[in-house]
Amino acid sequence: MTYAVILSCFFLIYVFFTTQDANVKLLTLLGSLVIFSGGMYFTLTPVIAPMHIPLYGFLAYALVLKKSHFSEELSAFPLKMGLSLLFITFLLSGFFGSEGGLHGMFTATRLYLDSYGFILAAYLIAYQCDYEKITDMLYWPILIFCAFGFIEAALKYNYVYAILMDSFPEYSGLLEKGNPNLNFHDSWRIRTSITTMHPTTLGALLTMLFILYLPRVKERVYKNYFLMAVLALAIYLSGSRSAWVCTAMYLVFYIVKSQSALVKMFFLFFLLMGIGYAGHSFVESFSADDRGSSLDMRQRNLLVCLVSFAGSPIVGHGFNYMSSIVERYDDGSLVDGAMESVFFNLMVEQGALGLLSYFGFVLLCLLMFHKLKQYDSTIAEIGSGITMMITIFSLMSGTLGNLHSMSYLFVGACLGMLCAKKEEAEENVVEDETSEDSV
Repeated sequence: MTYAVILSCFFLIYVFFTTQDANVKLLTLLGSLVIFSGGMYFTLTPVIAPMHIPLYGFLAYALVLKKSHFSEELSAFPLKMGLSLLFITFLLSGFFGSEGGLHGMFTATRLYLDSYGFILAAYLIAYQCDYEKITDMLYWPILIFCAFGFIEAALKYNYVYAILMDSFPEYSGLLEKGNPNLNFHDSWRIRTSITTMHPTTLGALLTMLFILYLPRVKERVYKNYFLMAVLALAIYLSGSRSAWVCTAMYLVFYIVKSQSALVKMFFLFFLLMGIGYAGHSFVESFSADDRGSSLDMRQRNLLVCLVSFAGSPIVGHGFNYMSSIVERYDDGSLVDGAMESVFFNLMVEQGALGLLSYFGFVLLCLLMFHKLKQYDSTIAEIGSGITMMITIFSLMSGTLGNLHSMSYLFVGACLGMLCAKKEEAEENVVEDETSEDSV
């Protein structure tokens, strides 16, 4: 019965994509990533996850039914070069990696599209989207979503995820089916995940939503203050230290950026004092072996990566290589060999080319947002903030669920709205020049 309901949801997604406006399409794509976050599959051979269907469905719809519109907007896509270089490095790692040949290249193409495809899809949709409308439409869904997290924290059982994991024929997540304690709670912290694969994934999602909504606090409306407070509490209850750090850093940046140079200097002075006072206990939290991913564990990760990297330093060992050297305990938790940083995975599986192409892509995104800032500084700052946030998450956390796919969707959406505003501004200039010439 539940499986039929899930299939009906996908039918509704198709209807939304073909009949509703761009704002609804973008939120539908985001909703499919949030609700079906990871670990659930229709089939494992080939791998078909529920979050893939809306992505490939929209790209096929845009390419076949909206071909001329698709070509026009794709020609203005500012990340064509960066994504092309990334795709080449993916293919090289797939071809020369452990799987090798055409099979390795197919795996590389699927992994590339499953993550970076969301940038392109979101960009194409967001070309006709409006920031205020999107945030208004997200208000109640975010409150309801966070409420499920509060319930999970109070009851110490994730009922939402339990329903989802039983709704699909294949499941390969971190929580065990039928576990009477279906949660990620530690003895020293609450860790909620709601519909996502891991608390870190949830923390990243909530941090992105926090960054998305923060500019609306300027409106001085009670409901916006309330939403920010709810998001802050939900981020805390996720138990993700990466999310705590990223949220605090962006909030500090947002507060200070508009202040005078003198205020910035005083704030920096007190911030450094605060870091010196609180930094020791925070580092101790990361250093404790019984408190999640400790610094000692990350050092062991680095040693494993350096040894593996030395075996194939240019293009890496290929995709899915880490699964051959990483093991799990019976409860699904990662053992010492598990990589607690995306950069470790990149180093081993894609080598130096993978690392360089990733950092080059991040730099290109930041440069594009800076270049397009003149057309809408709010959206540009949101895009830059999320780009930096996911880079910090990649340094501090491993690949968990569709964390990166969600962040790429936000990046693509910001670029789409900015490029649309740029085109509108250029058209207005042409019209003004034409009217002046006629006079």
